[in-house]
Amino acid sequence: MRSRSRLVVATLLTALVASLLAVIPSAGISGQAAAADAALFDPGYLVSDEQFYDGDAMSAAQVQAFIDAQHPGCSAGYTCLDTYRQSTAAIPADGYCGALPATANERASSIIARVGAACGISQRVLLVTLQKEQSLVTHTAPNAVRYARATGFACPDTAPCNSEFGGFYYQLYFAARQFNRYVALPQNYNHQAGETNQVLFHPNTACGSSPVFIRNAATAGLYNYTPYQPNAAALANLYGEGDSCSAYGNRNFWRMWTDWFGDPTVSGPGIALPTPSRLAGGNRFETSVAIAQRAYPSGAPVVYLASGQDFPDGLAAGPAAAHQGGPVLLTPRATAPEAVLAEISRLAPARVVIVGDTPSVSAEVEAAVRALDPAREVLRLGGVNRYETSRLIAEHAFGAGAASVFVATGARFPDALAAGPAAAFLDGPVLLLDGSADALDDATRATLGALGAGWVGVVGDVASVSGPLGTDIRDSGITVRRYAGANRFATAAELRGVFGAVSTVYVASGQGFADALSGAAAAGAEGAPMLLTRQSCVPQVTLDTMLAADPAEVLLLGGLPTINAVATRYATC
Repeated sequence: MRSRSRLVVATLLTALVASLLAVIPSAGISGQAAAADAALFDPGYLVSDEQFYDGDAMSAAQVQAFIDAQHPGCSAGYTCLDTYRQSTAAIPADGYCGALPATANERASSIIARVGAACGISQRVLLVTLQKEQSLVTHTAPNAVRYARATGFACPDTAPCNSEFGGFYYQLYFAARQFNRYVALPQNYNHQAGETNQVLFHPNTACGSSPVFIRNAATAGLYNYTPYQPNAAALANLYGEGDSCSAYGNRNFWRMWTDWFGDPTVSGPGIALPTPSRLAGGNRFETSVAIAQRAYPSGAPVVYLASGQDFPDGLAAGPAAAHQGGPVLLTPRATAPEAVLAEISRLAPARVVIVGDTPSVSAEVEAAVRALDPAREVLRLGGVNRYETSRLIAEHAFGAGAASVFVATGARFPDALAAGPAAAFLDGPVLLLDGSADALDDATRATLGALGAGWVGVVGDVASVSGPLGTDIRDSGITVRRYAGANRFATAAELRGVFGAVSTVYVASGQGFADALSGAAAAGAEGAPMLLTRQSCVPQVTLDTMLAADPAEVLLLGGLPTINAVATRYATC
């Protein structure tokens, strides 16, 4: 992560590489590389998300061919990157990268290719980072320290490197993983995509800063990794030194990529999806009002009122509300917001159904709702736990008329959220289960029988709803279909298959439950699927599903803190 100049052998070699690129065939690289022009440098857009997060950009053979083409030869007694090998340890999958198995005596090119593929970070990013940090792609006499600090990860400008992350393999892995952390947890870092940021010119704060509108997640990640932009002097001497306030890390990243691979900001032919609209209020409660106003502009016969501070009770409310022709509004436990009470008055329902017992929605909230119209029926459906509450909601709304039912774990919210619109589309409820159980409980079995269910959609893999549970439901004479993807985003994409042709797709946060509670009822009533996204980027499976659906309208649920402006441009991760 250090911002440092590489101006001895590296500067001369970079110029040599630029001249050689005209005659050396590219190694799986699209586009024509050309010498960088400082006039084209945009501090707010260093590299496109499409190129940066392309974990399949180069194979191991292509990486090796590229290194061989750039490397001028190795001094006696040294091991250069073209021949470097090490045995690599197994690293399990986590929320940022896939699993990496152990490999003996592995070439550097294979390590680069595998880490990029596992983390969804372009091998070009890793090659350029190795060069800008330690000149390893072209260095003719690299010592052990260069490999130990290969990508500059955990090497701050003001302190020694953290040896825990030392070594070529770990440096590559943790650097790639860190770029995904920036996307997943943007609030934890200083530079934000979709916003104007004050970006320093140098570690010496006396050198100043300037405002930079950072256009995308990849550029924000580069600034979080190396938090400086080049000043005018650094850009005026693009292949050399500037002045005492010049920093070179992000300048060199952009310049080296341009020299080696062509324009880093090219994003391809574009995405054939409409610009998304946003349904949002100042908070989750006001967002539920905005969703209800769009879905029911002329009023509704019923309103379901659920906690906006905890997810379980509201998960089952969406399909029930859609079935009965009304929205789901959210409230804090203690006091109903004025905006929510006003929306109930506007909708003028004959009935308000409060979901959950008083630990979820207080007696004070119920009293405020009753006071709006003493003649209006106010009904509370609250069981001893989330499972009983979901059964009470299903039995109340559907009676004996639900041939199709979805079941999902009650321990986590994403699967049941995505199931809500699908259940509403098939005119059935969502029931919550203890997904770890090895047999169906008697109460749920009785509810399925009372509903007249002949088909059950099991949402989530066997870690969410166990295999024996699915088998037990099937053994009772009910047809069972499981919808499960590799993660919550893929599971939501699987549920898209329930719908036929659609004109609208709803997109909600897969990292927070609140906005989607209200969205599930509105989407289901409209016959629209609900897909899930990350805060600052759209998972590839979500984007692919949207592209296949080819909707005329995409609706984002929630404001900028929930779904970042970068995601509105369909930046993938």
